[in-house]
Formats: sequence, structure tokens, C-alpha cells
Amino acid sequence: MERLYDYATELGVQIEFADLQYLKRSGDYCHELRLIRIQDGMMPRKTRHTLGHELGHATHGDEPSVLPHIQKRLEDRADEWAAHFLIEHDAFREAEERHSGHIPAMAVDLYVLEKTVRAYVRTLDRIGNAVYISSKLGAGQWTEKVKAN
Repeated sequence: MERLYDYATELGVQIEFADLQYLKRSGDYCHELRLIRIQDGMMPRKTRHTLGHELGHATHGDEPSVLPHIQKRLEDRADEWAAHFLIEHDAFREAEERHSGHIPAMAVDLYVLEKTVRAYVRTLDRIGNAVYISSKLGAGQWTEKVKAN
């Protein structure tokens, strides 16, 4: 959690714990106020994911969209950003091997939510004997290339 708080400070974003049950969400981010609100009293893994997710929105300067397909893209991107902030690739590979790809067990091992692991997996592309992390169109357009077993 300390790394998340340090990154929020770096971004100039305030974090506030509040009762958001009336909104039916576990967190939100207001770009204008540079404020993240997190539902108070959640389990630690959920708090960790939610703060990571909201920091993803802060990193990209996201503002809510009234268009559902755009909002889904923003939410997916924030989950993927959080996944890469919270999961180190070597730890992911070890957890995947140890649990034979069983996502619920991997999530516990990595101290994240299952949706965090799924978001991480969405960003992986295997081509031949290499795994590309966060690949995009065009030659050399990826965050990391890792040799696969």
C-alpha cells in the first residue's frame, strides 16, 4: 500500500476514505479536484485493487463518459494499469506455474483480486517463444518482451 500512497503523492492526488455505498461503487476519482475516494472498511486486497484502479484513472486523466462503451474502455484500462502496478511479472510467472494457471489461487498468492489477475492476463500476448506485455500495433510497440518456457 505504501507504494500506492507514494505514487498518489507523486501525482498530487489526495486519497480520502468515505462511505460510498449510496453510489454502489468501491471508489471514484475526480480529476478536477485531484481526489480519490475509497470505500471505507473494505478487505485489504479489495482496497489495494481499488486504489490501484483509481490511480490508473488519475494517471490517464480520465473523466467519466456518458457513453457506455467508452466508459467500459476506461474501466478496463484502469484495471490493466492497476494490474501492472500491483503485479511484478516474475511473481506472476511463479504464481501461474505454482497454481497451474488457477486464477483464484494466483490472486491470493499475488495479494490482488481475481479481476486484477484477469486484467493482467488480458495484456499478455504469446508469439512463438516470447510473451509480449501490453503489445500494440506496429513493430517494437510493447512494454516488455519476456522469453517463454
